[in-house]
Amino acid sequence: MKTLIIYATKYGCTQECAELLKKYMQGEVMVTSALNCKYNLNEFDQIVIGGSVYMGKIRKDFTRFCQQNKKILLRKKLGLFACCYTPNDTEGFFETIFPQDLLHHAAYVTTVGGRMDYEKMNFAYRKLFESLKKIDGFQKGFAEPEIDTEAIKKLADSLI
Repeated sequence: MKTLIIYATKYGCTQECAELLKKYMQGEVMVTSALNCKYNLNEFDQIVIGGSVYMGKIRKDFTRFCQQNKKILLRKKLGLFACCYTPNDTEGFFETIFPQDLLHHAAYVTTVGGRMDYEKMNFAYRKLFESLKKIDGFQKGFAEPEIDTEAIKKLADSLI
């Protein structure tokens, strides 16, 4: 089984999740960025695509890659993942970030958690989160997000 994992990331966490997914996969597995994908998709049995979500939107390079390669992707066994803090059971979430035809075609769709990298965030995002943390009650319901390795393992297992 030959698998290609394609990711779109802003700060590097989605790339880290893609590399972790590779460790759990069987067969020949390649990992590449959606921005620099030089592989012929036709040479792979299955394809997994993941992107980071910010402010409720998945990365544009993820969406662009999917649009440009939709015909091929619809002929492959497909897995989709979002690197974000939204739980899998959030109604309608996947429909807002993934192309509908790919979402319905995918063998498995999941979120894999993520991480806040304050050092890499731009000034506006950093200030936004600093401000949110100062609001009464925000810290009570807030937990620093983490990469969900169990979700990544389940994604790998679904594509065997």
